Amino acid sequence: MYLSIILPYFKKKKYIKQTLNSIINQSFKNHELIIIYDQIDRSDISYIKKIIKNKIKYKIIINKKNLGVGKSRNIGIKNSKSKYIAF
Repeated sequence: MYLSIILPYFKKKKYIKQTLNSIINQSFKNHELIIIYDQIDRSDISYIKKIIKNKIKYKIIINKKNLGVGKSRNIGIKNSKSKYIAF
């Protein structure tokens, strides 16, 4: 089984490190992480990239404008490789 984790991101820098470390440290390793960055201010991108560096199966998709959580999740689903998806 392969699992895709879809994580919309909007102004939650306070919580993102703990969230990402929780995913990174999972015992189940057969997964991918797709972060949908959904804010116009791009200042948190480098912070997120620093946490997930060297994680080949982790990627960030940056929305050109704020689309909201629903549309961001749909973008994540369209870019996932798995039929099993977690939000």
